[in-house]
Amino acid sequence: MKLIELLTAIGADVEGDEKIQICHPGRNWDNYDTFNAGSKLLKSFYNLKVCCLSAIETDVIRVDLDFDEKEGDTDEKTD
Repeated sequence: MKLIELLTAIGADVEGDEKIQICHPGRNWDNYDTFNAGSKLLKSFYNLKVCCLSAIETDVIRVDLDFDEKEGDTDEKTD
């Protein structure tokens, strides 16, 4: 599941109270940044795959994203 699919599933709204916490890559589960679920700042993360998620509170979801691979992309590099 990509982040955009998760946001759609929870019905993220720009004016809603839902928060998404994104864990920092390569760090433990306690290192995260918090965004409003409808924030335009999340757009750069939309295509990243959700590796793990947890409901922290009724309106807060914490996700661990795969920063190394986008769903549908390959690791092949072109020069």
